[in-house]
Amino acid sequence: MMVRLASSGVLLILVVLASCGVFAESFDPAALDEAFKGAQQIDLATSQVPSVVKLRDVVKIPPPTQSVLVKTFKRDSIPPVLTQAFVNPNVSGVTIAGRYVAIIQTNLTKEYNDVLSHELVHAYISLACPKPLPFWFQEGAAVHFSTDKTRKFYGQPSKDQTGVMIGKTVELNETYKQKLQSFHFMIEKAGDKKFNKWFREAVMTGTVDPRPLIGLGDSPSAQPSPNKHLPIWLIAAIAGIVIIVIAIGIYAARRDDGYIG
Repeated sequence: MMVRLASSGVLLILVVLASCGVFAESFDPAALDEAFKGAQQIDLATSQVPSVVKLRDVVKIPPPTQSVLVKTFKRDSIPPVLTQAFVNPNVSGVTIAGRYVAIIQTNLTKEYNDVLSHELVHAYISLACPKPLPFWFQEGAAVHFSTDKTRKFYGQPSKDQTGVMIGKTVELNETYKQKLQSFHFMIEKAGDKKFNKWFREAVMTGTVDPRPLIGLGDSPSAQPSPNKHLPIWLIAAIAGIVIIVIAIGIYAARRDDGYIG
């Protein structure tokens, strides 16, 4: 995920590392276990992190039995086994094989909470699904169920100036805005109840096809005739689905068996 620090013009990049083609097999399990010694263990069946609560209690995806190990690392003391995951100096959080969540230390509590909430969506749906989920689904879900916003301000009171807040504004780039918007479109089109049912089944089966959810059917014969005048909203919907299907095809060979941002 790429976000812009509007206050300074600097780019903060939280990349979707699975798209870089680095997978779990690239990590030494023993080294990972060593790096995550003393990590916080999160039980997804009882965790009160907001994104986990939504997935478990609202969408009603049965919580994975595996606990998730979460550990914070200082930017200048990242263990060698995690170096490749944080090769970009601006990466703030990654999820590895669904079980390991590494987060770079920040002094902004809300920023940490949002990164954790985002990463735990990846962990939850990766562990709950019998097969890897496509990139667009992973990131759309992670943004939607964590912040569900395209822009966030993270700040804290200034220690030097009374009544002054200091911090940064983080904004999603267009690619991730589109992923979030695709989720918003599906929810608006189908309603929360149908969307949650579709999302739950997609995670539990690994079959991700949004066409039936928004009334486009599941086969070419079910598509509207091109000779008819289509309303603008339906044209936009079809265009969105085409983009999603293309994304599925592009990333089908890059399944999230490894680590994701």
